Amino acid sequence: MRLVRAGALSFFTYIRDMNKNYIFLFILGISLFVTSCSHKPKTREERVKEFRSELSTQDTTTMLKLCDDAMELLKGRQIDQVLASLYEYTDSTKEVKPLTKQTAEKYRKRFKMFPVLDYTRKYYSFQLEECNDVKYEVVFATAEQAGTPEPAKTGYMFNPVKVDGEWKLCVKTLSDDIDMSNR
Repeated sequence: MRLVRAGALSFFTYIRDMNKNYIFLFILGISLFVTSCSHKPKTREERVKEFRSELSTQDTTTMLKLCDDAMELLKGRQIDQVLASLYEYTDSTKEVKPLTKQTAEKYRKRFKMFPVLDYTRKYYSFQLEECNDVKYEVVFATAEQAGTPEPAKTGYMFNPVKVDGEWKLCVKTLSDDIDMSNR
């Protein structure tokens, strides 16, 4: 009878110790689940607010100078120099690369078709490291050249991107977000 009792006690001790391990693992699992669920990805608005809060006056000055310099070069008909300074941003890979030959040729045609005789910066907007707007109104033909009472105008928009703390002047594509509050 004693052997049965000793065996039963050791069996129950084994079950109790095993339950402690399972309880510990269960509590650990629950705590990991709760903490992982509480870290929701930030909304776009939260990311924009955070990005804007980290910017300095120097960022604004640098970004606008890049864009204004490009516009001055276009006004001076130095298209190749502008194309050499432009980049493309690929959102899916988060990469900034020099313009491809095909994209550079597309912009060369556009810059020749709508030459910059004069320009006015309409607005700029910081949104995210990879998505910002600088929009210009461009006069590409005088009223006399256009045969209209007003000069002929179009718009150019750049997407300055901050990569590793450095601003790069990217072209704005149809797939890029635009700050609609400034339209």
